[in-house]
Amino acid sequence: MADYAMLGHFLPYLLGRRLRAVVWPDATGERVGVVALLVFMAGYGAGFGLLLSHRDSDGISEMLPELLVVLNAAWLVSALLVDFVPTLRPVTRPLPEHFPVSARQNVVTAFLLDLISLRRLLIAVFLLAALVVAPRHGLVPGFSLLLVLAGAVLSFNVRLLGALRRWRHPLLLAHAATLALMVWWILHPAQPYYTALGVAMALLPCALWATQLYWVAPSFSARYLPADPAHAAGRALDRLPLEWKVYTRKAWLSLLMGLVIKVLLVGASGLFFVKNGKLTSQGFFYVAFLPVVGFTYANNNLFGFLGDMAANELQRLGLTSRLLVLYARVVGPVVLVDCLLSAVLVLALFPPSLWHLLGLLPLSAAGLAAIGLWGSLYKAKQVVKTVDFANMRNNVSSLMSLFSAGFAAVLYFVPWWWLRVLLAGLVTVSAVWPLRAVLANEGGLRRRLWHGIGA
Repeated sequence: MADYAMLGHFLPYLLGRRLRAVVWPDATGERVGVVALLVFMAGYGAGFGLLLSHRDSDGISEMLPELLVVLNAAWLVSALLVDFVPTLRPVTRPLPEHFPVSARQNVVTAFLLDLISLRRLLIAVFLLAALVVAPRHGLVPGFSLLLVLAGAVLSFNVRLLGALRRWRHPLLLAHAATLALMVWWILHPAQPYYTALGVAMALLPCALWATQLYWVAPSFSARYLPADPAHAAGRALDRLPLEWKVYTRKAWLSLLMGLVIKVLLVGASGLFFVKNGKLTSQGFFYVAFLPVVGFTYANNNLFGFLGDMAANELQRLGLTSRLLVLYARVVGPVVLVDCLLSAVLVLALFPPSLWHLLGLLPLSAAGLAAIGLWGSLYKAKQVVKTVDFANMRNNVSSLMSLFSAGFAAVLYFVPWWWLRVLLAGLVTVSAVWPLRAVLANEGGLRRRLWHGIGA
């Protein structure tokens, strides 16, 4: 009987309550803030609409495709970042088990409630205002609205599988392909297939949502859902090795800042500072392109972030190869992901005349890993506050950060490849010194590291 029960008045009531809580909160200060944000976003949307209505003018016609890439990328990132960082926001059953409502209807209710958020409402107001001001160019804000909806559907689909502990479900590959399709559509606004690809980008997540509603939703009941949703949201983290659990919980803000800086600076350089196949403004491009930020914020003090684990190793065994393996197992994947992201951004946004810069990635990765090992052993310091913007730089030795940034700058700006290879080779080979000290269980280094991490 419960499988075929109708929602009746429950769904309109819940949606109304949710919408009122978002748009018209009880506290007067919050209410004024929400109204002000809505007005501001409507004004900005109207300005964007005026920009679209004059898109045929020379300056705007050249700038508009790049602006659309930035805006659509911001919409997609905002759709995913809030739901997955710093932890997975779980999908919970909105109606109790004893209500005569089926599991599938609970999934529909949870999805509709999940759609109503202040962030999505602000984006929708921005795009709808642009649509009202420039109806003749309605495809631009229209497709952006579809992207926001598709991102919300994709996020819900993945989080639903996570709530049911189906992290190895075959549909995850389809969701990854959907995300890749969205990114491709965003990065190629001038292609002739842009409209058709936009329709596919919007329809595919909805089709997968319907598939999950038929295939997975019957399990959306108390029998399969965990009793503690907050703990279930962290189950993906719980599956990681111990060192990754400690590192991720302490360094996630530093790593996230590095990725954000990389996407912003490298993306802006590729979109706005490439003329005639050359990079017109070098600026701090090299800092974002090369894997520098991750070392200056975290990896130059890895054993400080893994203080308890490092202290345990030192107390039980002293300096052994286990510490070196620990360094490689944590830093290696971080640097690999950093370099792969740089490579994707360069291949997608830069002309082939600048693809030779990709050769700097393995050279910088090897050299920075050697500097990070020096810093983690000889300049280790206790990490007191991790999730603190004002304190992040104090978690790593300023001297080692200077070495990292200086090495990256010289490697990038030196015009001769033979000198770049020689420099990277010398810096990498310098890691032999701390390697020998660790393998010899050198007493001075052992005591220095012990005091450095505050053990």
